[in-house]
Amino acid sequence: MFLRLLSRFVEGLVILGATVIVTIVTIEVVLRYIFGLSLIFTEELARYLMVWIVFLGGALAVKDDSHIRINVLVQRLSPRLGQLVRITAHGLTMLLLVVLTVEGTKILPRQLDQMCITIDTSMFYFYLAIPVGSILMIIFILPRIRDSISRRPEKYEPTEERLL
Repeated sequence: MFLRLLSRFVEGLVILGATVIVTIVTIEVVLRYIFGLSLIFTEELARYLMVWIVFLGGALAVKDDSHIRINVLVQRLSPRLGQLVRITAHGLTMLLLVVLTVEGTKILPRQLDQMCITIDTSMFYFYLAIPVGSILMIIFILPRIRDSISRRPEKYEPTEERLL
């Protein structure tokens, strides 16, 4: 239940961020090419919102098991060895996410005084996407690890849903 609510919340944030980007970029294009005017904050805000969308979307991709992977090797292994490879891959992913969370958190205090040029906001809020996205990915990968460990080894067969 918690994971479903968290997932819905993250999806809402991604949709909101994408909507804001599309809106401000469209307004900027119309203003620039039709009226010869320009807003100074659109490019910077769109860039920083894109960073948030990438990290939040990455967490959703972990939840949905939709990150790109090459399964040729795993498919040719015995079911037991394939399961071991998947568990190892999840473990290495967890290690990367923990390092990303720790290092992303370490740089946050230095960003408090650094201000964005055009939107007069601390860079802290944009760098916060790194640990927040990493923590969300950790939360969403834990059930995948549990399932990989508790599931009986079976030959991996990609479903049509995963191929889309």
